[in-house]
Amino acid sequence: MRTRGLAKTGVMLCVLWGLCGAAWPAQEAAPREPAPEMTPEERADAEIGKSAAEEVESRFKIVEESPALPRICAAVERIRPVTEKPHQEYQFKVIDSKAVNAFSLPGGYLYFMQGLLDAVESDDELAAVTAHEMAHVCLEHSRKLMAKDERYTKILTPLVLISVLSNSESVDPGAIAMIGSLVVQDALNHYGREAEFQADSHAVLYLKKTGEYNPVAVLTVVEGLARIESGGAPVDMGVFQTHPHAKERVQAVIARLQELGIPAERRRVTQSLVAEASSVRKGEQEMGELRLNDRVVVQPAAEVDGLSGVARAERGAEVLNSLLLANLQLIEIVLQQDGDSIRMAARAETILTVSPEDAAVHESTVEELAEKAMAVVRVAFREEKVQRAY
Repeated sequence: MRTRGLAKTGVMLCVLWGLCGAAWPAQEAAPREPAPEMTPEERADAEIGKSAAEEVESRFKIVEESPALPRICAAVERIRPVTEKPHQEYQFKVIDSKAVNAFSLPGGYLYFMQGLLDAVESDDELAAVTAHEMAHVCLEHSRKLMAKDERYTKILTPLVLISVLSNSESVDPGAIAMIGSLVVQDALNHYGREAEFQADSHAVLYLKKTGEYNPVAVLTVVEGLARIESGGAPVDMGVFQTHPHAKERVQAVIARLQELGIPAERRRVTQSLVAEASSVRKGEQEMGELRLNDRVVVQPAAEVDGLSGVARAERGAEVLNSLLLANLQLIEIVLQQDGDSIRMAARAETILTVSPEDAAVHESTVEELAEKAMAVVRVAFREEKVQRAY
């Protein structure tokens, strides 16, 4: 998981409070203007959200000191100023569930399932989920659904519902509690198809405006949901089973990125293809090891051009990662004869060289060792294509 550091004070406040509100620490880049007085509708949303949150927390187990809270808090604080409601306060908590889900309630209550936190691969993807849920709050999707869904008028008369939504002083607290139960159901189902598309679109724009997070993360998150929806991954979706039209959402997000001129460089926000290098030993000999997605590509054993086996592996990982971030495709990687050695190269850069000395240590031939390395690379690229085939 690639993470960014947080100031110690911010970490402690977020962990202890689980909220981001007007009391954010003094190291904030610019002082926030005083929040305007809440409208009656915003006060109503706060009351409804509070009632709904109480029901959520009676139904689910809350993780009291999740290590994800500081990262969520950082995302909220960076995204908040660029939303339609820059003074909206948020409270967020982590639910102890393996389901891949997150949801929001009116009034700024955000909930993240542990399964989702385990699934995101970067701070960018976590910010994408956070921005999506904040968009639901800022666009008042819950309120809009309440105003048009007949389920609400079946449990309350239209006049009582209007009183609840306008925060009339005559509202019976019991009516708010009844509304809160339906709001929880709506939140778990994400307010419907159009609301999901709108929240995705606004999340892309929010992340772009922050200058801190890569908007492509919205795409990789919905691609992951599409893969789960299609049965491509054995993940407990929990209440997320009803989440609508993930594949259509993928296409809509791609179109939004194109509209904003943002290239879909997925590898900048995921760990779908990552090269690493380390030192290993074979008997008494130290050698390098170049891995791609935890698969061993090659173990350089001999010194070549003044570089030890370990240094060659480290250089290979550096070159390969640089090319991967530049959207390297499998077809661009080739094996080239170089005297008695064979180079794996792409875009006029050498990723690694297999020498006769390497082959001797591994009791193989140069050709066999190079082909084995190439086979590992092919498998990794093909797996990525399957996982992101939307």
